Amino acid sequence: MIDQKLDNTLQAISEFFNRYKVGYEGNKGYRKTTDLFKLHRAVEDLERLGLINKEQTVFWDLGCGDGRVNLFMSYLVKFSIGTEIEPTIFEECEIRKTEIEDALKKKHLLLPPPNMFLYLGDSLSKATQDAVFRHTGYLFNEIDIFYTYITLHDLFAEQIINNAKSGALYLVYGFSKILPSYDGMELVNPDVGKQNIMTLYRKL
Repeated sequence: MIDQKLDNTLQAISEFFNRYKVGYEGNKGYRKTTDLFKLHRAVEDLERLGLINKEQTVFWDLGCGDGRVNLFMSYLVKFSIGTEIEPTIFEECEIRKTEIEDALKKKHLLLPPPNMFLYLGDSLSKATQDAVFRHTGYLFNEIDIFYTYITLHDLFAEQIINNAKSGALYLVYGFSKILPSYDGMELVNPDVGKQNIMTLYRKL
């Protein structure tokens, strides 16, 4: 459960990263970033449904950008993995992490737990997945929740269908009224957090 201090911490992280928000909703564009305020509401939904467990859930952001979603989720899951293919974007991860840690210290809030691993590489490649396993001990078929902003959602869905475990969840940010269907996945919730922005699927 999210207690008051954790909630205040997550709010502060959302406010911090909101200053660096770029892109727009939709399936085009070079770079887009998740609104952590909206992710916060979605996570509350997932917690109520028992789909996130701090002691058990392993999370993977398949296009982690500057690592904001991974840092946010690190407070809520057992392990938070992120992979990013673009080097210039990935370089921001450590910078932002240092900045937010300094900001949290000044506010006497909770620092990120040591359960986050970010890796520069193509999430679709076996080489990247092997590297993640070497560093974390988690195979692709052991991940509980996969996450992505809408870009490449169909390719990531195919990878999950082919290689993830049955029951693995796939949370996609960026959809609104028109939702895709994936052969091999079921739609669990078309509007996680009731904001018309996030959709949850499960591998059959």
